[in-house]
Amino acid sequence: MSGLKRQASSRWRLWLVGSILGLLVLTVCVRLVWLHVLETQYLRDISDEITIRYQKIPAYRGIITDRFAQPLAVSTPVAAIAVRPERLSDSSWHEKLASLINSDAEVLRNRVAQSSSPFLYLSRYVTPERATQIETLGLRGVEVVRQFRRFYPAGEVTAHLVGFTNIEDKGQEGLELSYHKWLSGQDGLRHVLKNRRANVVRYVSAGQEVQQGKDLRISIDLRLQYLTYRALKESVARARAAGGSAVLIDAWTGEVLALAAQPTFNPNDMATRTPERVRNRPVTDLIEPGSPIKPFTVATALDLGLVEPDTLIETSPGRMRIQRHVVSDIRNYGEIDVSTVIAKSSNVGVTKIEMMMEPSALRDRLALLGLGRPVGTGFPGEEEGFLPSYATWPDLDRAALSYGYGLNVTTIQLAQAYSVFANRGILQPLTLLAEGVTPEAVRIFKEDTVQKVLPMLQAVTEEGGTARRAQLPMHHVGGKTGTTMKYTDGSYASRQYVSSFVGLAPIANPRFVMAISVDDPKSQDYYGGQIAAPVFADVMDDVMRIYNIPPDKIDSAMLAERAR
Repeated sequence: MSGLKRQASSRWRLWLVGSILGLLVLTVCVRLVWLHVLETQYLRDISDEITIRYQKIPAYRGIITDRFAQPLAVSTPVAAIAVRPERLSDSSWHEKLASLINSDAEVLRNRVAQSSSPFLYLSRYVTPERATQIETLGLRGVEVVRQFRRFYPAGEVTAHLVGFTNIEDKGQEGLELSYHKWLSGQDGLRHVLKNRRANVVRYVSAGQEVQQGKDLRISIDLRLQYLTYRALKESVARARAAGGSAVLIDAWTGEVLALAAQPTFNPNDMATRTPERVRNRPVTDLIEPGSPIKPFTVATALDLGLVEPDTLIETSPGRMRIQRHVVSDIRNYGEIDVSTVIAKSSNVGVTKIEMMMEPSALRDRLALLGLGRPVGTGFPGEEEGFLPSYATWPDLDRAALSYGYGLNVTTIQLAQAYSVFANRGILQPLTLLAEGVTPEAVRIFKEDTVQKVLPMLQAVTEEGGTARRAQLPMHHVGGKTGTTMKYTDGSYASRQYVSSFVGLAPIANPRFVMAISVDDPKSQDYYGGQIAAPVFADVMDDVMRIYNIPPDKIDSAMLAERAR
């Protein structure tokens, strides 16, 4: 009996141990099923809490300034608010967030509900203070992305120069695009520990060090840029023109001091960035320059020893036939000397001068002046222009070239070309960087040739010339007007013009060159001397004052006034 009791007791203990072990196994299995099937969200939360993640540290984009360190483009800290829809757990997240990002709660909820994206931006350019408020809400699935926003203090005054960046802070136009790599730097990374709400709990370690963008100091003088912008805008509006371009350079250094276009846009307002307004006309728009080429025709003939300023040219009866075409002047000037050919802008006169040369002579000089190739500003879309080849060179093409037809140039190319008259025959390449390194200057004309041309350019702005409105009250200046018919749809339009003027100041010792072109003026006055020359006068008078250029034009009345 005692043996049976011992056997029963042994079976009972075995059953008890087995039951306990089975219960433990069952408990583990149930827990695993619970965790893997029913609490996947819980596991994700735990994973969030223990996972080290990378966080981007945005690089600060470099500042763009003018030559005197006036800011033209700066970056300000902002934040973007985004959500990860699958992580949103607070049913009232949209109500808590709406007022902080100036939105409607239902609009936010619907945006997220209708989106299939795992990551969705809800608002950009939130202030740092408001971003901190959002972070303190601790809303799971709502993320604050720290970044920078570009701001342009000068607005539309420097819009075409500076350009703008997109919402990702990448350069899209102007210097922002040309120098994007220089300005942008490189974002950094760091390891962080985040909680289940995707908020940073603590920083673990540094990952990749941030490399801040480099600043860019350009050659522009903001004072002169504003003056140029204002004068061009007024001229285009007054003439009811389609647009306009203006470039002001320091010919001695090759630095561009001002560059303006109309119409313009506000780089701080995306709504104004239409293709027509964003177009940087001084470097992208091609024109047939017309009469501003005539001084180069005369300079080439002088350089070759074919004429002198007092050489007489017969222009009667005010027209001449070349092949089946007629070259004409606006009136019959009769027999005039070479200087008067420029002052009166005689097409017949320069054509006869050009015919004295070898067929390729003028074209080769224009090529040396940089026409037909990019200036090298680095601006997006910069045009190289067109300079015809002389493989087949009929007399009509030679004649057209002598007075500025049959080739295409940009306004900035004209400004650079005229720098030879301010540098005693040497072409100074242009730069948009303050104290920038430019290619080596090249001699195009003899110094003696330039000294003969300068009085001719001055005569254009004096009584009897075509650019009297370019005159300054206290400085003698020089230049050349142009009024060309627009070539559209395969022919020259009868009432569409490009009015231009290229001038130098002071003419006794030229330093500053300004080129202006106005596209398709609709006013009764449409000649270059009526529309473009006044822009030169408005700006250049202030240039003389700002850069302390001594007066060289003081009449007796002014001397008497000063003596009082």
